[in-house]
Amino acid sequence: MSFLSRFSRTQLIIGGLLTYATGVSAALTFLPSSSDKKDANGSFPSESARQSTFDSLAPGYDKEVGMHEYLLGIQRRRKRLVAQATGRVLEIASGTGRNVDYYQKGCCDEIVFSDFSEGMMKVLREKVEASDLGKRWDYQKRRAQQLELERIAHHSTRQVQAQGQGVPPGAVEGMIDGSGSTAGDGVVETEIRFKTMNAAAIPYPNQSFDTVIDTFGLCSFEDPVQVLREMKRVLKPGGKLLLLEHGNSHWGFMKDMQAKQLDRHVHKYGCYWNREIGELVREAGLKVVEQERSQLGTVFFIIAE
Repeated sequence: MSFLSRFSRTQLIIGGLLTYATGVSAALTFLPSSSDKKDANGSFPSESARQSTFDSLAPGYDKEVGMHEYLLGIQRRRKRLVAQATGRVLEIASGTGRNVDYYQKGCCDEIVFSDFSEGMMKVLREKVEASDLGKRWDYQKRRAQQLELERIAHHSTRQVQAQGQGVPPGAVEGMIDGSGSTAGDGVVETEIRFKTMNAAAIPYPNQSFDTVIDTFGLCSFEDPVQVLREMKRVLKPGGKLLLLEHGNSHWGFMKDMQAKQLDRHVHKYGCYWNREIGELVREAGLKVVEQERSQLGTVFFIIAE
């Protein structure tokens, strides 16, 4: 009997994950990094500098974080979070669209994907267009256009017929049956939009959305409290704010590691990964309905209103 055969598959998976997490933590803590330098003025990079970082990371971002997210269960948490989106949805800091595949058919009336990095938005658009969500939307758009052309043709034909019979043109509207009344009624299931924007000043009116989603965005904003207040402002009464975020651990050794590696992490990923997420949410005036923490307390799953 081999050594590995003594363990169940579940035990091997758990052991592998623990080994992986330990290895990553050790590497981040002890290995030197060429990025462990502040800017020339001795401060962290500016917002514009971090935006350039996001642009440069975009083409290879999915490949770099994909396996890490899979092994640590982040994908499952994304799926669980996105499953609660309904109505008109605004997704903040969409990045390269790592949530796209978790929006189910007919889940929402509209989804606005947004980010302030043009590089991320480029990858996002391509991913949405190639996804099942995007293909359905493309089909529905083309179908709606076809119905509109058919409606116009139907209207024109009835108008000519009515004029030939001496019916006043103004009476034609009432003669059009239900099948030609509107273009695409009940056809478009989820409208998709893209918006390049700064989340600290969301360009939508108050109470515009039923759901606002942000996954791993608070770590990258210059003023996360202002962004949370903007999310709250555009949320309709009774709407849901769905957050999945990096934050400071509640374990001392992990907090020390995050603090030690903060400079490296901000320069490499544009991410302040040790912010106090719970405090930020409360400071923004949001009410937490549900909260869970995982990965040694560094990943926050929050539903707020």
